[in-house]
Amino acid sequence: MKMNKKIESSLNLLLDTAKKLGAECTTVIANENTSVNVSARLGKLENVERNESSSIGLEIIDNKRKVSLSSTNLNKVSLEELANNAMNMVKSIPIDEYCGLADKDMLYNGNLDLNLVDNYVPENNNLLDNSIEAEESALNIKGITNSEGASSSYSKNKFYLATSEGFFDTNDKTNYSTGISVIAGKDTKMERDYEYQSKVHYLDLDTPAQIGEKAAERAISRLNPKKVKSNSVPVIFDPRVSGSLLSLFIGGISGQAIARGTSFLKDKMNKDIFKNTIQIIDEPHIKKGARSRAFDGEGVATKKINLIENGKLKSWLLNSQYARQLNLKTTGHHSGVSNLYMSPGNISNLELIESIEEGFYITEMLGMSFSQVTGDYSRGASGFWIEKGQKAYPVSEVTIAGNILDMYKMLTPASDLNMITGIDAPTLMIDKMIVAGL
Repeated sequence: MKMNKKIESSLNLLLDTAKKLGAECTTVIANENTSVNVSARLGKLENVERNESSSIGLEIIDNKRKVSLSSTNLNKVSLEELANNAMNMVKSIPIDEYCGLADKDMLYNGNLDLNLVDNYVPENNNLLDNSIEAEESALNIKGITNSEGASSSYSKNKFYLATSEGFFDTNDKTNYSTGISVIAGKDTKMERDYEYQSKVHYLDLDTPAQIGEKAAERAISRLNPKKVKSNSVPVIFDPRVSGSLLSLFIGGISGQAIARGTSFLKDKMNKDIFKNTIQIIDEPHIKKGARSRAFDGEGVATKKINLIENGKLKSWLLNSQYARQLNLKTTGHHSGVSNLYMSPGNISNLELIESIEEGFYITEMLGMSFSQVTGDYSRGASGFWIEKGQKAYPVSEVTIAGNILDMYKMLTPASDLNMITGIDAPTLMIDKMIVAGL
């Protein structure tokens, strides 16, 4: 492709220019992206958004100083100016003893095929048809009174990485999605819910009709919510929201938080964080995975890592800089986590519910109050009240609260893990949390 050749020549131009200007180490990254999103409401086209973009970023390290600049202009003069600006700026940057390129012996050098590209390129009308079909299937279900609209999208991204030490590789990925939000009920008794799916391969999505039906069923199930009195009860996190507890865990083991001493997990290495049946894994080589990759943003080869093993914390998430600061080796996480998940348990979603005399089943959460240092946690939530082992009625406008470390120790996973977003957990039950209602 012509654009690919242009970007590759731009990478080489920046590397050569930086070298001529005397830079010790140089990293150049580039992105080429094409995306289309088509939305519809009440059977009619509402909006078409198309974006084709390319960008390039330059990182120069010189005398323990690092500076990063980026541009969307790929002409020769602009790129040379970018390199000159970076070299002029780096002289006034504070010294960072830990900056530098990744160790050569950790760089990726292979041809791993993760099946991250689908060759199907939908036309705008294909995406419009999907949006209309999703909406029609929802509106045809009794109880659905309106739609906030549906949208379908396609994107393809190509990522380039090159360094002054000779690393060069690319990563391509496609993505397809369909989402819809609908309203059930009338007047002052209306409830909204949604369904959204995103996959690397088009045929891995549910059909638009199935997506619309799920949104409709969820909205109808939320009608006529009740208030609940404040109490301390078991809480179940539906898979739609359970991954949020893993996101807090990710923040707690990030190299930056550990190096700065600002994490609630800073003193917990090799200690029991969860029950001894819990495993949390980061697995970058899942075929067609939402966040799969062969190498990270420094070119470091990725590998499967057990972050929690039998309940114990076994690893931080490190790039080269924070690894040096902590006197460790990078874990290949310069670009964040890949496909991170909690292994499923042996009990079903239904069995978890049936084990509770009185409790709260959460399907949606709002807002966030969380202390990265202490682990104190509270969020607005809605879902269903559990009575005598069954979902009795919908509830809304409640707040759940606890300390994340206490929550992790009281956590039980169900058997229904589904890899959806790249940060995934099955249904999770916390033995006891404060639920603040009336």
